[in-house]
Amino acid sequence: MFTLDAYAARSCPVKTHNAFHPGLTLPEADEGLREVFHGGVAFEAEVLAALLAGFDGSVFDGRELAGLPSGEQERAALQAMRSGVEVLIGPLLPRDPMEHRSGRPDLLLRDQAGGYHPGEIKFHRVSDPRGGGSTLTWSALSDPLRRRVLEGHRFRYTWRLNDLLQLAHYQRMLLRLGLAASEPLAAVVGSDELPGLGRVLSWVDLGAAVLPPSPRTPPDPAQVSALRRYDAEHAFRVEIAETASALSPDDPPALLPIANRECGWCQWWDVCRPQLDDDDLSLRISKSPLDVHEIRVLRDLGVATVAELAACDLDELLPRYLPRITHRVGAEERLRLAWRRSVLMARGVDFDRVTEGPIELPQAPIEIDLDIETSSDDRVYLWGFLVDDGSGRPWYRHFSAFTDLDDDAEQALADAAMRWLRETVGDHDALVFHYSDYELIRMQRLADATGSEPLAWALDWARQHFVDLFTVIRTHFFGTQGLGLKVVASKAAGFSWRDAAPGGLNSQSWFTEAVTGDTEELRTAARRRVLEYNEDDVEATWHVRRWLRSPD
Repeated sequence: MFTLDAYAARSCPVKTHNAFHPGLTLPEADEGLREVFHGGVAFEAEVLAALLAGFDGSVFDGRELAGLPSGEQERAALQAMRSGVEVLIGPLLPRDPMEHRSGRPDLLLRDQAGGYHPGEIKFHRVSDPRGGGSTLTWSALSDPLRRRVLEGHRFRYTWRLNDLLQLAHYQRMLLRLGLAASEPLAAVVGSDELPGLGRVLSWVDLGAAVLPPSPRTPPDPAQVSALRRYDAEHAFRVEIAETASALSPDDPPALLPIANRECGWCQWWDVCRPQLDDDDLSLRISKSPLDVHEIRVLRDLGVATVAELAACDLDELLPRYLPRITHRVGAEERLRLAWRRSVLMARGVDFDRVTEGPIELPQAPIEIDLDIETSSDDRVYLWGFLVDDGSGRPWYRHFSAFTDLDDDAEQALADAAMRWLRETVGDHDALVFHYSDYELIRMQRLADATGSEPLAWALDWARQHFVDLFTVIRTHFFGTQGLGLKVVASKAAGFSWRDAAPGGLNSQSWFTEAVTGDTEELRTAARRRVLEYNEDDVEATWHVRRWLRSPD
């Protein structure tokens, strides 16, 4: 009998298939893949340290048993629960071969009746401010067993499906042990910090109908609970494992891969990639991609590649396609968008002009490009400017702090940047160009939090002097790979970044190394890499602007 861990139901089913196919071997992990998860591991350790420092109840810490055989760890966790320990950290739950489950939750939290709620620690936001009577049930890390309600916030159910599936897996294990709490509640500690409360446990009801049903189940417009959705996903993985296990080593895969966002850090990618046609839809369309189920249905209908979709008669395809895509709002529009991209890609076109005539772009004697960088804990640590004042080559100016920022330090950095901007533009006719409204959003957020005078001036000045280049691009162009700055600057404006892997998420890891690197040499190199990346970002918008103004 086999077991599946809590990640199976939330992960690509091809991973389960490959793990049980007797002819496939898991490639060795790449060091770069391990680095992807480093931030989450460090965050979990930070949260647990805060919990242990503030909670004065009984605790079982399964991390202390990591070197013991799994059977001993399971028995120790079970004994801790049966003896009424209030908080368990990383307990290895007894395997359930009959139901094919194994798992180690980050937390188990005891309720007053003696049952346990599962908890997870996730390095992402799990709640949002929201009006309309929204509420969030929460607990302090120092008092995790006491639940309270916060008005004006809610859990991000739609965006955190995977968290809910993982928690439902542990809930099913606790139910089988007879140790689940009477209510199917679970907790998640996310990276967000609530106003006046800091980092908290956010509680969710695994029995509430808040999720779309599995796309593999019969069409049903009604929403389902996390437990019901998990049951369908787990059952599918069990079926896949049984099917793959019955194959001989020489048999071809019974489940073909579909490229998706997990592939970027999956050890199985080197096994899956050769199975895909170079023109496969899931490989080629990366902007607003069709999801795994949409791709699977198209393949069933004989459409697997960009060329095949481009050649389709959509009016003929849609009546066969739409009845099988009930899990997606706007399924027809999504397919039409993918078809439009496929037609352009088949013709070798990156950008399609959707308007006619000259593109009106404001001009000024002084033009400044602006781009900010944020850390993994959502602090603005760098304000970068490229100033073109007509005196020669544009020049770069930045305001940065390569250190762990608190509210005051982040605000001080922003104030310094805005004071410099005010002094630079003075009474001159000047414009500031940025790509998307992200900079303005961050400026407004900081101004709202502190009442900063320099930011208040900047926001008022921005109403007449800030220009969003992304809005201009989106008005006039359709892009086969989207209209992000990296795509537009490189493919349309002919600009290239100095770094081989430019990107906002990568820059967050560079910032972390610039602050916490083991040696001064590493920290200095990381700082230089971040600054060069930011300088290239503002140069990119300068090149996009020049391209938009060119007569061709």
